[in-house]
Amino acid sequence: MKATEQQALIPQEATPDLLIDLIGKTQQVTKAAAVVLKACRACMDTKTKKEHIDKWGGMHAITEVVYDCADLAQRILDAGLAMESMCAKPASSRQMILIDDLRRSLDAEDGDVEASINPNTGEIG
Repeated sequence: MKATEQQALIPQEATPDLLIDLIGKTQQVTKAAAVVLKACRACMDTKTKKEHIDKWGGMHAITEVVYDCADLAQRILDAGLAMESMCAKPASSRQMILIDDLRRSLDAEDGDVEASINPNTGEIG
């Protein structure tokens, strides 16, 4: 049976098997971020940039890169774990996304995150 033009425009429906295939890919993201985070932490002499500056009176640009890479790797690790959980438990994934959006909106109010919040929908953009 030949698909009509309209049917060709409709994407295939996601199946549980599709999510199982994605779990392995999300685990690769998580593992890669963990490796980078571990390498960065091996180079760090304090837990945060602020502690380093307080201890040494300043920070070289190269040292700052290590701390920034560690922060980004931690965020990627968190995202990888969230993606893995979403694929494993799709029914609760919407709740996870809403909780993450709420956390980010609270961080945005503190000035920690560069984001704009749509006042009509509450979505973070």
